[in-house]
Amino acid sequence: MDIKLICMDLDGTALRSDRRTFSPRLNAALEAAYAKGIAVVPVTGRQYGLLPPAVTGHPVWESLVVTCNGGQILRLGTGERLFGLDIEEKALRQLLDIARRFGIPIEMSVDSRLHLTQQSYDAQLPHRNLDFHVHTILARSGVIVDSLEPLCCQRVEKAQFPWIPPEIGRDVEEALAEVAVSAVWSSSTSMEITHPDANKGAGLRALCRLLDIDPAQALALGDSGNDESMLRTAGLGVAMGNAPDHIKAIADAVTETNEHDGAAIAIETYCL
Repeated sequence: MDIKLICMDLDGTALRSDRRTFSPRLNAALEAAYAKGIAVVPVTGRQYGLLPPAVTGHPVWESLVVTCNGGQILRLGTGERLFGLDIEEKALRQLLDIARRFGIPIEMSVDSRLHLTQQSYDAQLPHRNLDFHVHTILARSGVIVDSLEPLCCQRVEKAQFPWIPPEIGRDVEEALAEVAVSAVWSSSTSMEITHPDANKGAGLRALCRLLDIDPAQALALGDSGNDESMLRTAGLGVAMGNAPDHIKAIADAVTETNEHDGAAIAIETYCL
């Protein structure tokens, strides 16, 4: 297969467990792929302002980035928005209703700033699996507000339910099915929500149009539910060894975990 584009998820895929850096082996593989004429584009659920140093440190392959699970395509380095889909006001108000009904925290992102109430912040503190989100992401970009209602009239690029008790996960899914949004599980207890036409698969297709590359010539690397559409859309979808079984099942191939250079191994195998 003649790969022309590498689309790589970040957290749990390209990034090591520090969620900030790539391994030396992955950096070398990406540089070699770029030297061979292959475009390298991170495709992430993160917002532009929350990209890690591995991406924002001006790597040699710097070009574009797909953020907000396919909702935005921007130029790395400048942040120029080339493509964007924002959640509509009616849907945002319905999301607030769902959060109130189930008693779960909700956050809304405007210009990479995560807005939430003190109640939503406090609800996340007891859960250790949210330590990175609370103490790194929210510490860096969180904005405590009295109410999220005024944001419903603004350009919200992404919303999320950062903590959903497992016992009500299916009920929340069913409630979201009635709302004009795209909702994906980013972990077993959190969901990321974007415009209904925004997902990583659609983002990959939009990216390919911009770069004039056939999606069949794309290698996609991912590890979780929000990567599923991208893995299905790319000509070659590779799941990480740390991905859940249902993601491995839909991938064309499975590599090692993110902590054992799985992304680098896949690039070496299929691109180099």
